[in-house]
Amino acid sequence: MKISFLVAAHNEEKLIAQTLENLLKIPYNNFEIIVGLDGCTDKTEEIVKKYSSSHKKIKYYTLNLRSGKPAVINNIIKKSTGEILLIHDADWLFENIDKNKFSKLLSVFKDKKIGGIAEAFPMEWHKNNLKNANFGYKMIANSTYCWMESEKKKYSIEKDGLHYLMNPAMFMTNIMRKSLFKPNTSLGDDFERTRDILDQDSEVVFFDNWTMPRRRTSYNKISVRDLFKQKIRTAIARNQLSKKNNKLPKRYYSKSILGTLIESIKNGFAPFGYTLYWVALTGIASIIAEFKKLNTKEGWSLRAKR
Repeated sequence: MKISFLVAAHNEEKLIAQTLENLLKIPYNNFEIIVGLDGCTDKTEEIVKKYSSSHKKIKYYTLNLRSGKPAVINNIIKKSTGEILLIHDADWLFENIDKNKFSKLLSVFKDKKIGGIAEAFPMEWHKNNLKNANFGYKMIANSTYCWMESEKKKYSIEKDGLHYLMNPAMFMTNIMRKSLFKPNTSLGDDFERTRDILDQDSEVVFFDNWTMPRRRTSYNKISVRDLFKQKIRTAIARNQLSKKNNKLPKRYYSKSILGTLIESIKNGFAPFGYTLYWVALTGIASIIAEFKKLNTKEGWSLRAKR
């Protein structure tokens, strides 16, 4: 089966070369990399063009949408020819990508009932990244790790080495069958994809295994200011997703936060401290999001600067 890596890029000159080099090393022959250049004003387009001229697997399309990642992905998916989509941020890198493990990852799609593979661990949760990370990065890494561990225990079941998502589920899906893709309209596009797949009576699974291919961030620093902007964006995304498909039970988010705090306590004093800070930022950001009333295009301006 052919796979298509879809990359949305806006002013990523510091990271895009490393990302493309990493994807070109994937131990799989039948793939393509499609980059959507969204109104870049730095050297991102120049770098991507250079790679495209040297590597036939890389294609790019110059866009001026400036409506954020979902709009770019919705556009470049029309250019893709793969059966399987791997939606890939411009600041992510693949880990553990030897041939056998990558083949095992893709082998789940031999089961026609499986429509997507969810993220099992946060992109920020990586030993090497955390060594010299700043406070903001450690906060999002620790809190998101505890949140995901709590969610996995409550909303997944294990069968034959795979974990299957149960409804309701708030998991991020970036690997999926193209046939199940529906245009993303919210700021929570990876959560939206999970819901869209499940709503089409297909399964979403994940490998709860560190040694399987997974993605991590190519950076290890984020300012608290940028992090706070992202929390506002996330709060807006939650509101958008609730309006689109309100299948979550009452008090889902409050229970989720409680579960995250309990999980952080199990992991030690530092994770608990980072998670408390995260909960405080989340609460304030949620209040601000109610007043801002931003749409998806406006919300994507609340992105961290690289």
